[in-house]
This record gives sequence, C-alpha cells and structure tokens, in this order.
Amino acid sequence: MLEFTKIVGLLVFSTLKFFFSPSAALLAGYSFLETIAITVIGGYTGFVLFFFAGKFIVAWFHRVFKRKKKKLFNKRNRLIVKIKSKYGLLGIATLTPLLLSIPVGALLASYYFPRAKRTLPIFFVCLVTWSFILTSFWSLFIDS
Repeated sequence: MLEFTKIVGLLVFSTLKFFFSPSAALLAGYSFLETIAITVIGGYTGFVLFFFAGKFIVAWFHRVFKRKKKKLFNKRNRLIVKIKSKYGLLGIATLTPLLLSIPVGALLASYYFPRAKRTLPIFFVCLVTWSFILTSFWSLFIDS
C-alpha cells in the first residue's frame, strides 16, 4: 500500500511540477527506467486531462472574470499572437515541461490548437524526451 501511494504521489507531482519529478522519483529509490515511466505517465495523464478540460476551464474563467471593453490590439494581445505565430504548437510543447507547468501548457494548447490532430502526439514525444533528459541529468547527482 505504501508503494502504491508513493507512485500515485509521484504521478500527481509529475502532472504539476514535471521539471522536479525525476529527482523526486530517483530520491524515492526508483530506477532510471522506472523514473522515466512514472514521469511520462504522470505528465501525459495530466496533459490529457487539462487539455480536454481546457475548453470548460476557459469558459468558466471568462464567465467568472468578465472582460471589460478594451482595445482589440494592445501590447499583451500582440505579444501573445507573436509568440503563438513564431513558436506554434511545437514551441509550446517543448517549453511546457521546463518553463511552463503541464496544466498551463495544456490550457494554452487547448485554447490555441484545439483541433490539431498532432497536438497529443507532439506533447507525448516532448514529454518522453524531456523525461529522459531530466532523468539523465538528475541521476548524475542522485545515487539510486
């Protein structure tokens, strides 16, 4: 039972703080491959949940925090459009595990790329890649 709760805790941690989850799994005593499996499963499960719930979360947010009338093209809107246009889906997927959290990246992807057939596979590949890189990095400093 203790092992089950440890794994569930690491899965949830991978969903929320993907960058630090490989170090937590290694410190918990899991092997290199187990750490990759735990972080990928947790991160991707969280991404899928937040991606498909994103439409409802954005609708709720707009309903609770009603927008005031403001200019259509302000500095903030131009910046968002510029980032989306310059980096696109691949940029969001690449930056999500490191700079953004899984929920934020999933919400951005569901808002800007809701019908892209490549969204889920691209995020999966990025999560596997980052899991391998981060587990390799953290394993240099942590003896398991």
